[in-house]
Amino acid sequence: MSKKLSMILGLLMAIVFVIGLTGPVGANAASKVKLSATKKTVYVGEQFGLELTGAKGTVKWSSSSKKVATVKDGLVTAVKTGKATIKAKDSKTNKTYKCNITVKKNSLSDKTLKIKAGESAGLTLKGNTPADWTSSDESVAIVNNGTVTALKKGTATITAKVGSKKYTCKVTVAANADVTDEPVELTLWTIDTGDGLSDAFIRAIDDLKKAYPNVTLNPQTFEQNYYKEKIRNSAMAGDLPDIFFTWSGAFLGEFADMGMVYCLDDIMARYMKSGDITQVMLDNTTYNDKHYGIPMGMSVVVLYVNMDLLNQVGIKSVPKTLDDLYDCCDKLVAAGITPFGCAGETWCISEYVEPIIEKTIGAKALDKIFSGKASFDNDGVVEAADVFTDMLNRGYFGNERALDNGEVSGRFMDGRIAFYMNGSWNCGMFAGDPEFASKVTVSEFPVINSKNSKIGELIGGPSDTLAVSALSKNTGIAAEYAVALGKLISKYGYLQGTGLPTWKIGYDDSGVNALTRQVSKLCDSAKGFVLFGDTAMPAYEKDPYLDSLSKLFRGELDGKAFTKELAENIR
Repeated sequence: MSKKLSMILGLLMAIVFVIGLTGPVGANAASKVKLSATKKTVYVGEQFGLELTGAKGTVKWSSSSKKVATVKDGLVTAVKTGKATIKAKDSKTNKTYKCNITVKKNSLSDKTLKIKAGESAGLTLKGNTPADWTSSDESVAIVNNGTVTALKKGTATITAKVGSKKYTCKVTVAANADVTDEPVELTLWTIDTGDGLSDAFIRAIDDLKKAYPNVTLNPQTFEQNYYKEKIRNSAMAGDLPDIFFTWSGAFLGEFADMGMVYCLDDIMARYMKSGDITQVMLDNTTYNDKHYGIPMGMSVVVLYVNMDLLNQVGIKSVPKTLDDLYDCCDKLVAAGITPFGCAGETWCISEYVEPIIEKTIGAKALDKIFSGKASFDNDGVVEAADVFTDMLNRGYFGNERALDNGEVSGRFMDGRIAFYMNGSWNCGMFAGDPEFASKVTVSEFPVINSKNSKIGELIGGPSDTLAVSALSKNTGIAAEYAVALGKLISKYGYLQGTGLPTWKIGYDDSGVNALTRQVSKLCDSAKGFVLFGDTAMPAYEKDPYLDSLSKLFRGELDGKAFTKELAENIR
């Protein structure tokens, strides 16, 4: 055998050996085939789409029980109550992927409803099922996304149609001596978006023209910083408009303490009964157990996770405990990957420190501190600050601390940072890069002290709010109108990507990017919200608070020194 031939045979044997070690070329590709859902609970008449990504051949869809659920080209339709398995078979590999379906019976929150002319009430379907809503007599009552508005004495049937299924509610409207056909003018003040009223406001106001034909709304917009001063001065002077934009927490609380805002207990009770809104969403505008605000939208702090980077170090799921998080970060550092990214801007620092404090002392305890009802002199705050400092000292933040937030978020999108804790407003930017977005999931910081805190306690929550002046000449109609307006603004703001919904969805949100929908689901099951510290605290406390956060981030304070400084400078 010649030397040349021997070399060729040796090379071939090496190739065979390498292939034997690495497995078939198609093995890695096959492992990436994935069904978009493996378990789902739906309601009769509801539809949803399934997708088998990475399939090698054509996909054949089937259902184990067509009486319960059917499927065509991945579109599943719930037919009747029961259980079924939806199967997707890859014709190339003959492998079948399954999604287990549970179909439940749907129903309206009310089968009968009695309200007075001029009032509104909410109807919802179980499971927030998107529906087409109609009224049998729009001269008596109309319906918009489940909100029923009574116009005059009489009866009407409200129908919610889901697929081929219909669900009805008989509405009886009683006369209301306080309601007349006389024209009513209401003044609305809100902040200027740069082009006057926001699109969500414009669409919501237009939707309400049929429900309130005798109401003329006069909206006025103001630049945000000027507006804060103007609305406060107007409250002091007892000269507020009928309906006005405000911020929840301490800002609206000042007006409530002054007796300048109208109590919305009776109206909100109807919407809470229907499941249209929860008490958690109203906590930031509730003072002395009375409701004064209508939440229109919100944002929260979430933990964005690049699962592709975690998978590279053998981590298959988001860490659920602090120990698991540390273990994950140690592996990332060892692999030359920076675990966390945080800019040196104080608002960015707060979006790390505040969730860590919340997951140590609990949402209620942190809310008391931010609202001035408790001191920062708290052992739990010391513990939380030390956790943050320890993460810094372990090198979990790499060399990112000198960067601004734009640079940090850019590095996260470039795949150089595994975790990024920041606001929900980033979802749209991340979703704009589909390849990157497919690697990212949304979660929250793990619980540190389970005796005080729990999963589902989030930083942020409902902030943008509508309120009604207690001195309005038309408080009744102004309150009904404002609640209906706030609910619609919540809907349109969410659909347009400018905020998260504060009211139950009950409409098709498939056009919203997947990351924002993930965050919306986190919020929907939230156990509590604590407003951002610099929003919740009075203005004069904001600067010393942020200054101490900056020192903690720079390593100039440990947990005890941080807490001591806050207690001395604030309370």
